[in-house]
Amino acid sequence: MMEKRKVVMCGVLSLLGLLSAVTAFAAEATRIKKSQVKVTTLDGFTRCSYNRSPAYNLGFASAIFLMMAQIIASVGSGCFCCRKGPAPTRSKFTFVLAFLVLLTGASLNDEHIQETKTADHYLCYIVKPGVFFIGSIISLFTVGLGIVYYLCLNSVKQNVAAATTTPANHGIAMGQAQIPERVEDPVFVLEDTYMRRHNRMVVKLYGQVTAACPQRVLLCLLEKEIEFEIIHIDLDTLEQKRPEHLLRQPFGQVPAIEDGDFKLFESRAIARYYATKYADQGTNLLGKSLEHRAIVDQWADVEVGYFNVLVHPLVMNLVIKPRLGEECDAVLVEELKVKLGVVLDIYENQLASNRFLAGDEFTMADLTHMPAMGYLMRTNINRIVKDRVNMNRWWEEVTARPAWKKLMKMAGF
Repeated sequence: MMEKRKVVMCGVLSLLGLLSAVTAFAAEATRIKKSQVKVTTLDGFTRCSYNRSPAYNLGFASAIFLMMAQIIASVGSGCFCCRKGPAPTRSKFTFVLAFLVLLTGASLNDEHIQETKTADHYLCYIVKPGVFFIGSIISLFTVGLGIVYYLCLNSVKQNVAAATTTPANHGIAMGQAQIPERVEDPVFVLEDTYMRRHNRMVVKLYGQVTAACPQRVLLCLLEKEIEFEIIHIDLDTLEQKRPEHLLRQPFGQVPAIEDGDFKLFESRAIARYYATKYADQGTNLLGKSLEHRAIVDQWADVEVGYFNVLVHPLVMNLVIKPRLGEECDAVLVEELKVKLGVVLDIYENQLASNRFLAGDEFTMADLTHMPAMGYLMRTNINRIVKDRVNMNRWWEEVTARPAWKKLMKMAGF
C-alpha cells in the first residue's frame, strides 16, 4: 500500500513538473519578439505597443502547475511548513525563484501600450530570450527536489514505524545492539500506563534490553516481580552520551533508573537496591542469614574482580569487533582463555559441593554472572564452560528459570 502511494505521488509530481516545463518552453517560443513591437510617432509623442501573446497564458499556466506540484509534495510528505533540513529549504528557494520568473515573464507578454514625449528616447519592456527557458529548468529542478524529499521523508517514517513495531533482533550486547521484539506477555509497561491505572509510580529503566548491564537489572526486576518501564537508549547512535542522559548517568553508560524521585546508576548497585527494597517479594536474592548474605556478597564480588574482567574483553574480541569490521586480537584471546580457565576451575570446585554459587538457593551471586555468561556461551569458545561438568549443570539450571527465559525473549535471543 505504501509503495503504491509512493508510485502514484511520484507520478503526479512528475506529470505536473513536465507540464510546467512544457508550457514554459511553449511560452519561450511564443513570447513577444522585438520585431513584433510597433513604434509610432505622432504629434511629438512616441507610442510603443504590442498585442498580448500566447506566452501570457502559457507562463501563468506553467507557474500554476509548479505551485500545484509544490503543494502536493509538501502535503504528501506531511511537512507543509517544515523548516528543518536542507531539502525543504532548497526546494522552497527554487520554487519561489521559478515562480517569480514565470509570473514576471507572463506579465510582460500582456497587451502593452506606452507613450513618451520624446521621439528619440522611449522605453518598451519585453521579455529577453531565455527567461522562460530558465524558468522551465528551475521548475524541473524544484519538482525533482520535491520528489527526493518526499521519498526520503517517507523512508524515514517507515524506518521509525518499523523500529517501534518489529525491530531487528540481530544486535549484540555489552554496548552494541538493536531494539528487541515486544514479547506477547511482557512484565514491563510503556508510557506510564501502569501509573495511570494504579495511581503509583513504576520503575523507569533507561537502557537497551540486549546490552549486558541493563540485563542484570532487568533480570533482578523479573525475579523480584517488580513492574517496570523500559526507556530505550540507543547505543548504536551513542544516545547514552547525549546531555539529557548524562544527567542520569554522568559517565555516559547504561543502565540508569528513576523510581519516583529516586535516581540510581550502575547495574550491580541497582540490582542490590531492589533486592533489598523488595526483600519479601519474589525470589530472595540476598541470602537467608547474615553468614549466607556474606557468601552471596563474596561471589558477587568475585564476578566483578575475576570473572567479568576476563569475559568482557573476550566478548569484545569474539563478538563485537567482528561485527564492527575490526580485527580480533587472537593473541589476547588465547591469553584470556587460559586465565579464565583457571578462574572457572575454582567455580567448578565450588559448584561440586553446592547447587548454586552461594549454596543451595539461587541468589544475586548467580544472577550477576548471567548476562556476561550468556554472551560467552554464544561464542565459539563456549566449550570452556560446557566441558566443566558442574559449571555446565549450573548454567543449564539457572537458564531454565522463567525470569531468564522471559528476558531472553524480550531481548530477541
